[in-house]
Formats: sequence, structure tokens, C-alpha cells
Amino acid sequence: MKKIGIVGFFAKQKPLRDGQTVKTQQLSKALKERLGEDEIVEVDMQGCRNRPFGFVKEVASICRNCENVVILPAHNALLFLPFLCLLFRKSGVRLFYDVIGGWLPTYIKEHSIVEKQIKKFEGIWVETSVMQKSLQSLGFDNVAILPNFKDLNILQESETHSIAGKPIKLCVFSRVTEVKGIDDAVNSVKKINEEMGTPTYSLDIYGPIDDTYADHFADLQKGFTNEVRYCGCVSPEKSTEYLKLYDALLFPTRYEGEGHPGTIIDAYSAGLPVLSAKWHSYSDFVDEGKTGLGYEQYNYDALCELLRKVASDYQVLDGMRVNCLKKAAKYSAKEVVDNLLPMFCK
Repeated sequence: MKKIGIVGFFAKQKPLRDGQTVKTQQLSKALKERLGEDEIVEVDMQGCRNRPFGFVKEVASICRNCENVVILPAHNALLFLPFLCLLFRKSGVRLFYDVIGGWLPTYIKEHSIVEKQIKKFEGIWVETSVMQKSLQSLGFDNVAILPNFKDLNILQESETHSIAGKPIKLCVFSRVTEVKGIDDAVNSVKKINEEMGTPTYSLDIYGPIDDTYADHFADLQKGFTNEVRYCGCVSPEKSTEYLKLYDALLFPTRYEGEGHPGTIIDAYSAGLPVLSAKWHSYSDFVDEGKTGLGYEQYNYDALCELLRKVASDYQVLDGMRVNCLKKAAKYSAKEVVDNLLPMFCK
């Protein structure tokens, strides 16, 4: 018997850099480093619709030949993957669901069959206290908090810098799509710069462009000023190398299902404070005034007002850098996996 089987998006056919893929890859990598590569079996969900019988066979195999099975499905796969695992599980095999994002409680209310299935799992790992409380209120007693994590090089304080002056250098480091607030980021920076009559902020945008957003983003780019740029994609392991060049991370998310964004971990590891929309789990990950500053989610005017406030006293960001580095340690692979391993041995 192998120790752990993992079913998730490993993107072995076509490389991806979205949060789901990164989280799946990071989990497998961390467990291999601790338990040995021979003890971990991977099943890639990418393209599973094109090979349904082969995929079911692979899931059945790990459910019979691994002591523990961890699944990391997206929305659509959650309708059938827990059922497959329960159907093929050999006696004594322990099932875990590692939740990506913050959408599960709402989803369960709309799909009661999923609720019945995952209540039979040994454990459900959620990223936030908000999700844990919500699921517990629905009668779940198998929920634990497992923060998102990344295997990154956390900078030393000596490697950070103070803001040299204006323009204040902001960056967005996420999927380039409407729900991540890209329009808000671009338009707010342009607006404040126009108001001030001088380049008060610069904005660099990093990340893969969603296909459904590509045409709109192309039109948006036509209105970019000299202070706004799209800079392409960065390998996940090189994130701190790029982020350390900036003064703050801008995270104007409009995603209703936001959980624990990996970009926040990237930013903290580079000693970068965040200027963020207050999504429902904001306070789980951002210490207001210590590691970042927030504004009311979906409120574009509040975002602009926050940028005005920071522009008038930008040194406040420098005072947050040490706090960010300390916070990053909480989301290191070693810290999280050390707390995870005992769950496989009960």
C-alpha cells in the first residue's frame, strides 16, 4: 500500500498557473519531500473528460492501493469525484477533501447529494474560519482549517526596501480576469494619477489572461497610460524575486468565492503589504494596519479613496514589511505540512 494518493489538477498535459493547479502541485511536492516520492501517487484531473474510463480506473486504483486519498476538485468534479472515491474505497482507506477557495458552503446548499457524500469523508480541509463555521452550521463535524501554503523563499528583512518616492510601485499578481478586479485596478490607478496631475502610482499586472476576458483586456490595454503595464506570467517559484521590486500588492478581488488567495502568500514572502478588497475572509489573512489596508469589497470609490489615503502617507507601507515577513512563515510548506501529517496517521 502507498501512503497517499492525490487527485487534482497537476496540469501535466498543458501547464497552468491558476490557484487550483499551484495548490495541488505544492501539496504533492511537500508530501513527497517529507514521505518520499515512492509513497505518493498522483492522478491528474486535467483532460479527464476526454478519458473518462481511464480516469475512473486511476481513481479506483488509488482508492484500493493507498492508505489515504486526498481530492482537490473544482466545482463540476465535486458532483462525481467523492462518489467515485466512496464507491471504490477499500476498507480502511481514509478519504480527505482539500477545499480550494471559499465557495463550498454555497455549493452544498444547492447540491444536497454532495453534502451526503463528503460528510462520509474522514476530513474536509478548508482555508478559512468563515468556511469552517459555515460548514459546521450545516452539521459537518469533520472540518479542519488547513491554510493555503507555498514553498517559497521568504526574504530577509535586509532584502526589502523602503519606498523611494512617487510613483508608488503597485502590482497585481493573479489570474487576469474580471472577478479579480483587473478593471478596478487599472481604472483606479489612472484616476488617481489624473487627479494628482502627476504619476502617483505605477501598476504592473502579472498573470495568465483568462480566455473569456482576453478581448476585453485587449481593449482595456488600449487605454493604458505609461504607468500601467501588462508584464506576462511569472513561474510560481520566482514570485518573490519579482515582487520584492514593488511597494505594495494591489488585490481588488470581486470573486465571491475567494478563499485564501495564494497571491497574498507571495506578497508576504517578499515583505509586500497588500491593498485589498475586504472579501469575506479578509481578516483571516490580512492584519489591518499591520500587513495591509482594506476597503469595502465591490466599492470602486472606496478603492480610490484608499489609494488617495496611501498616497498622502505612503511611509505607512514601509512599517508593515517586517510584519508581512513574519506572517509569511505561517504559510510556509514546512509549517503547514507539519500540522497536516498527523491527520494521516490517526
